[in-house]
Amino acid sequence: MGLHTLKISTIRAESGIVPRLTVRWLMIAAATIFAFWPTWNNLWRSTVDGTAIGFVFVLPLLCVVAAVGTDLRRGPELPIHDRETDKIVGGIGLLVALGMQALLMPRFGDNYELMHIDALAAWVFVWGAAVLMFGLRPVNRYWLIWLTPMVLSPLFYRTMAIELGGTRFDYSVIMVVVASTATTIAVSRNWRRGLVAFLISIALGTALVYYLSNQFPTVPLFLVQLFPAVGTALLVGAIFYLYQRRGKSLKPFDRPLRKPSTKTSDWTILFVFGVAILIALTPLPNADDIPISQGPPATADPRLVVPAGWSQISTEEFDWPQRYFGPTSTLTRQTIRADTPNPAWDALMRQRTVQMDVLQVRRAATLSVYPSSATYELQNARVSPTVQVELTRGVVAEMYTIVDDALLLTWSNLNFIWTRGDGAAQRVSLITVDNHEPDAYFPEPSPSMASNGGNSLALLLRGKSSTEDNESQYKDLGMLEALGRHIVEAQQW
Repeated sequence: MGLHTLKISTIRAESGIVPRLTVRWLMIAAATIFAFWPTWNNLWRSTVDGTAIGFVFVLPLLCVVAAVGTDLRRGPELPIHDRETDKIVGGIGLLVALGMQALLMPRFGDNYELMHIDALAAWVFVWGAAVLMFGLRPVNRYWLIWLTPMVLSPLFYRTMAIELGGTRFDYSVIMVVVASTATTIAVSRNWRRGLVAFLISIALGTALVYYLSNQFPTVPLFLVQLFPAVGTALLVGAIFYLYQRRGKSLKPFDRPLRKPSTKTSDWTILFVFGVAILIALTPLPNADDIPISQGPPATADPRLVVPAGWSQISTEEFDWPQRYFGPTSTLTRQTIRADTPNPAWDALMRQRTVQMDVLQVRRAATLSVYPSSATYELQNARVSPTVQVELTRGVVAEMYTIVDDALLLTWSNLNFIWTRGDGAAQRVSLITVDNHEPDAYFPEPSPSMASNGGNSLALLLRGKSSTEDNESQYKDLGMLEALGRHIVEAQQW
């Protein structure tokens, strides 16, 4: 056995297979990190702030587990490859990644934090570079592994978690399912082994997530996503590996390594890094986030004090924010009406009605994932560009209008975000409608993935012009600005 191992080591040293593979992967990693450096910074900052996007850092680890298991059971293969096809397909992959970053992502700039198209573009970039470096046939041998991160996009991941309930357990147990799938891919020499591995991983991972979620409710979500998923995959994979190697050598590569079937030319390397430079020069969307202002001290009631000159007509509570923003989130709609008519606000001297929606969340970072326009079910709607409004006490708001072509109505929305002293944050939205009658219809705070998906499809196929209103007159800007200042001053500072 010792002599056999020595011969294998000699073969590796002479052929230089390990250094060649390592150098190629290091080049791909360096190009990917460089090209998407702003993306990695943004993703990590959002992860530290407590959002669920940290799962993108867990996926590559699970893919490595699945890839190692797949490689350990590779059988004999014919040395068939077409270098011209490799160059064409790999080049197309890199150009698709560039197109996603430079053309597609700006179209969805308002939903950048929700969709993170740049994370998908990074994975496409890695695939395209791998095809150029290693060849199409060797890369597509792991097609299921490459497909998994593309299917589990940030938008799809959030959608599944929200449909399950939106809790920390739901976000984390999805990663357990992905980890179980990766383990199944790694150990499934036959369907029985795969099924047993999947069931064991699901049971063990779910138990770990349940324990961490209940015993450590304040631990960062990223850790609950990471440790049960990766730990379960490694543990179950190791158990099956030891079982398979019982009575044999435990060394993973107890057979000669295959040489890469393709040669990497200087032009290939230059092309990969050239595309990486172009992607690095593409800026991330500027979502024009509202500055988070320092608000008044927290109160037991999340509702706001109605300023003088206005009366509260009714209030309504909504529970759906708990699935989107966390179990402690609340949303209250306060319907207020002006006590006296104002000719500047209505030529017919009608008393204006305003809906004041107060969304309170535990972490302010989650508000950037779902902008105010995404928290209303709006179909066939066109949104105007936002304008910033200086209120008082350092509070900065933004205003935009929404044109509903189906109802032939226009809504105005002025909203601002502030913290309330105990770490909680509130987004206050003041909504008016161009129908000034007392029974006028207002959009309900009820986000819908279906309607948002329809708007996203229109944006993809027809461009931003299909969802933008560039002729808005912001008629209620003066009224909402005055009301916003009065609301800020009416609170208990």
